[in-house]
Amino acid sequence: MYRIKRYFQGVIKQAKMVRWPTRKDMLISVAVVLVIVAFSALMLALDDFIVSQLLGELDRNFASDSTSEAVEMLTNYMMR
Repeated sequence: MYRIKRYFQGVIKQAKMVRWPTRKDMLISVAVVLVIVAFSALMLALDDFIVSQLLGELDRNFASDSTSEAVEMLTNYMMR
């Protein structure tokens, strides 16, 4: 029991030594993260749109009566 008490006393001692960020620093960090996430989401959406348009063009240009094997292979490859 003494070891558990000593452990938590050490945890509290270490927590008191932490230099916590100011509100301004935290807001700046959150803003940077949100901008990066939004930019990444836009780039992924753009990439998805471009690939779907390309696959649609390939399907329209090279498809026979059924779905083209090449488009199906590309779609399967992209889904991995």
